[in-house]
Amino acid sequence: MKRLFFALTAAAALWTAACGGGGGSNVQPPPPQGKYSLASLNGTYAFMTSGEVETAGGEAQMARVGSFVANGQGGILGGVEDVNIAGSPSGAVSITGGSYTVNADGHGSITFNLNGTNVVLGIVLTSTSDGLMIDETSNANQASTGSGNFILQDPTVCSSPVTSVTGPYVFDFAGLDSSGLAESFVGEFSVNGGQITTGIGDINDNATLFSAISLAGAGSFTAGTPAAGPDVCGRGQAIITNAATGQQTYAYYVVNSTRVRFINIAGGEMLSGDAVAQSASVPTSTANFTGGFVFELAGSSNNGGLTQIGRFSASSGMVMHVLADVDNAGVFQKASFSGGTITFDSVNPGRGQIAFASGSGFPYTFQFYLSSATAGVVQDISPASGNPGFGIDVSDGSLAAQSGNPFSSSNITGTYGMNWSGLVTAGGVGITDEEDLLAQSTITSLALSGTVDLFQFTSLTATPSLGLGVGGNIAIGGDGAGDDGMRSQLTVNLTGANPITFVIYFISPQQAFFAINAGQTHLDAGFLKMQQ
Repeated sequence: MKRLFFALTAAAALWTAACGGGGGSNVQPPPPQGKYSLASLNGTYAFMTSGEVETAGGEAQMARVGSFVANGQGGILGGVEDVNIAGSPSGAVSITGGSYTVNADGHGSITFNLNGTNVVLGIVLTSTSDGLMIDETSNANQASTGSGNFILQDPTVCSSPVTSVTGPYVFDFAGLDSSGLAESFVGEFSVNGGQITTGIGDINDNATLFSAISLAGAGSFTAGTPAAGPDVCGRGQAIITNAATGQQTYAYYVVNSTRVRFINIAGGEMLSGDAVAQSASVPTSTANFTGGFVFELAGSSNNGGLTQIGRFSASSGMVMHVLADVDNAGVFQKASFSGGTITFDSVNPGRGQIAFASGSGFPYTFQFYLSSATAGVVQDISPASGNPGFGIDVSDGSLAAQSGNPFSSSNITGTYGMNWSGLVTAGGVGITDEEDLLAQSTITSLALSGTVDLFQFTSLTATPSLGLGVGGNIAIGGDGAGDDGMRSQLTVNLTGANPITFVIYFISPQQAFFAINAGQTHLDAGFLKMQQ
């Protein structure tokens, strides 16, 4: 079963072939314009990507988490990273140096020097404290791709990673179990003095569900063993133990007191993801969980990659105005539901379930953990028997409250970072080859114009396509929120490519989730984020 890596997720074949033939437009990138420069990347940043690496034995899934220091002048001073390839961790590897570029529009690249091997990452700044990235490494030693992001670290966490992790957190870890099968692990835990004092989690391990597993009493956060090199910021070792899969050992990187990044470093598993501080005002009942919400999940079924995206309105424990769009290995399903239900766990704050009524479509059941009144993580726990054709289903992702609607050309305007990750028909058989795309785009009157990096990943000699032009448009349906039953569409044009269409759901004028629409040789999910 092929895991589709995504990310609250390779041009060995020509893009025209991957998109099902020629006839595409010739989109030229505009001259870079904006407020960014080398000085915009200055400080210590925690980063993560997930995707694939090409080895002599073929493709293998890979996660990368670490920390780097940028000097504001184009130099990488140092850092450290942990890499896990299909359950085989690297241990802490020193970043001994490197360089970076930043154009005026925030688009650029970073090169890390790692023991004589260079790793190249494309970046788009979304502010001076965070940005999007994709792995664009293609050299004689390694070809790897994957999508992720980087966030400026609080300098105080560098010397005190253990004491920086305090209080309740909600987490979402995704990847592979020790047998190389897809696994999702979501939940919440509280940390005090380096010890996990309370916690509960839900695991979907290759469609075997483990619900409400206790995490308390056997978990800990320690300083760990740092890398030999300089500038190791906020790195430590965490033990998380549960009754279903036993002890899991992670390297963790503290971004700040509200976010911690994790990656497996022992036990044959390959899980990675973030833990986010849970607000004291997190909803604990249906009475204070109201409004419109957008969800996006990615993962896999026994047929291949899987994306699930949609929206609903919540009120008094009821789910209304539900839209759902699912791409199951190229088989597209969309449905509208008349309603469903929401239930909360009376013991564990912010934990609950959302169930959409079946009707003529297909049922969903999501386990969720809220980190605040407006955000959380979700895991699909729908029974395979209720989803014909799905079979084994492992997916997880994000839940976010809508605000600022109605959405239109008057408020969907400005400069945005864009990322998608997923699978494409690039090798000629099925939707099986990884692709990652990173773009900076200006949206004016709902038309897109900007610059894109693309990596369609099919062989050891795969090389990225950099600095392509991107165009397209957004067609808003109704009020743009979807509560009126109308969907919105994003069309993306790349040089030499047939138009690629997505269904898009707006969270706010600043953010949106999108996923591939029907009848295409792609299986991607992604998001837009306004530059600040």
